[in-house]
Amino acid sequence: MCGELDDNVQIGQDLLDKLKVMSGMLGLTTGGAAGQGPTGLETAEGRAVYMESLFNAGLTRALADTNAAEPEEIVDAIASQAIAFGRLAGFLAGQLPPEADLFRTTMEAMMAGHAETARLARQYRHDQDHAHGHSHDHDHDHHH
Repeated sequence: MCGELDDNVQIGQDLLDKLKVMSGMLGLTTGGAAGQGPTGLETAEGRAVYMESLFNAGLTRALADTNAAEPEEIVDAIASQAIAFGRLAGFLAGQLPPEADLFRTTMEAMMAGHAETARLARQYRHDQDHAHGHSHDHDHDHHH
């Protein structure tokens, strides 16, 4: 087990080195982390917490950028973000060997995010209809 752990550490370090090289080739620097490093990734719960934190950070950035965009460029900003984050997801998935099957998992996550938008839109419409319906019923009672 200790040897297996050492192998995983070496594989992880090799992947990080490759990611740093490829990021450098794209003109990125790896200095200065944006936040706290991930912890607890050995458990499903720890990975879920980290992924939620990362998702929220990305969404916060996307929202801030969209909010700062000119009104006529809002649609283009959101579309650009979706494409860029999709590229980033594919790029990161491509860092792991094909047998990790991360590409399929990444595509499933993209489809889940798309479905989440539709679910939230339905929930919003339902809440609006419900609130609107109650106010109409209440107004209707006052008119009689």
